[in-house]
Amino acid sequence: MRRFFSCVGEGRFLGWLVIGLAALGGSGCGKEAGLPPDPLASRGDRGGELTDVSPDLDALLEHGRLLGACGKMQPGDRASRLLCGKSMFFDESFGTLGVPASLVQFLLENFPAEIGAGFEHLGMIPDPRSPKHLPLGMVPTAKLGGKIDALAFTCASCHLGRLPDGRYAVGAPNERYQYGRHILSLAVFPSIATGGEKGHHQTVLSALQPLLARYQADPSLPYKLIVALLPLIGGTIPAMSAASEAEYAAWKPGTMDFLAEPLPNNDGAHTVSKISPLWELPEDEEVKGSGMMHALLGWTGDTRSLHQFAQGFVAFGGGMPAAWPDEKLAPLLEYVYSLRRPLNPTPPEAAQVAEGRRVFVARGCLTCHDGPRGSGKQSYSYDEMGTDRAMQRWLDPTLSGAACCGAPFPAGETLSHGIKSPRLVGTWALSRFLHNGAIDSLERLFCLDGSRPTRQDEPFGDQGHMQTCDGLSEGEKRALLAYLRAN
Repeated sequence: MRRFFSCVGEGRFLGWLVIGLAALGGSGCGKEAGLPPDPLASRGDRGGELTDVSPDLDALLEHGRLLGACGKMQPGDRASRLLCGKSMFFDESFGTLGVPASLVQFLLENFPAEIGAGFEHLGMIPDPRSPKHLPLGMVPTAKLGGKIDALAFTCASCHLGRLPDGRYAVGAPNERYQYGRHILSLAVFPSIATGGEKGHHQTVLSALQPLLARYQADPSLPYKLIVALLPLIGGTIPAMSAASEAEYAAWKPGTMDFLAEPLPNNDGAHTVSKISPLWELPEDEEVKGSGMMHALLGWTGDTRSLHQFAQGFVAFGGGMPAAWPDEKLAPLLEYVYSLRRPLNPTPPEAAQVAEGRRVFVARGCLTCHDGPRGSGKQSYSYDEMGTDRAMQRWLDPTLSGAACCGAPFPAGETLSHGIKSPRLVGTWALSRFLHNGAIDSLERLFCLDGSRPTRQDEPFGDQGHMQTCDGLSEGEKRALLAYLRAN
């Protein structure tokens, strides 16, 4: 934490100098005299006529125009490329490994009170286009073993969220999504239902209790489950250890570890990361011009570009990256780059926002948030941040310096073993903070509704980033919150 305390001290001096220059009428290069350019300033209109924020799902899905959009794409026509990219965002599995479609349908048809239509009680959003009541973000993919119908996740499963005011927003993190319980329902519930509770952790049994109670109360369900499992006879069903099951049961909504069994790659390190927003990612030219190391995507900042992220989604998901060359991914990347933060319908008072921006500069926040939209320009060590260190072992549980377990990490690149500073725009719509989502509100992050840390057990610790708690007055904290929530 020494670096941050030093930064706060330097920031205080810079702040008084800036405020003094402003009082003397000095001119600055920012929109407001005396301040540097606003790091949270909007990138402006992305162009195009797509609807990415709306209370109406049909409007968000472009009134049916996503179906077949890529086949209708016209060379040189950006509007048709963006429509194709949005279609890929919602409906492309990239051939990644999926879950048996028969099990998904068994749950959807027989447990409406427990999981809801389209798994809505687990935080997913029902697809109004689906006659089988699937959620948005689950689509047909490559058959398991070449013969078993399967469903896989798309970008929309995690990056289509509902805002606090009820609108849906593409690119918003789905912080309501109970990914851990979803996977347990699909991968562990059938095992308990057919084989009994022995060998399963109590937290897992508690998480699945609503399903188990319904299953035990309806004598027709054992027969229906057997029918759903018939397509899997003779195939290989991925196993989960009791310890892994318990990890899934422990995750908060909007958080996950996607390098764990039964997924294709298991790094053996229990880490938890919150789902991040996708709006206003830095493009290549902006990265170069800003002085960033690279795009710093992912919580460790090890992913250098959106293209690399997309390739990694395919590879880590068990798909074939060679089937997705640059030209096939290009519409999706262009669409994601076009996403903009949703505007706060009830922004804070302008005077308090302006004060918050001044505090942001004066208190040294720019030291780590001076990149595009308040992102950092490099990754930081866990000693500097003071946060939960479990993520340090992501893809490298022994800290050897190389990616483990056959993971498709780009050849020749090294792991940072660090953590990045996230972009700060659209914060008004978020309810998960710190990289592991351990904090549920900005007020909690700023220690306005109680002190912290309250727990320091990896990977769920809420310690770190204590400069938002220590050394700031309550007025400064509330001004900073106003500044963040206005952007």
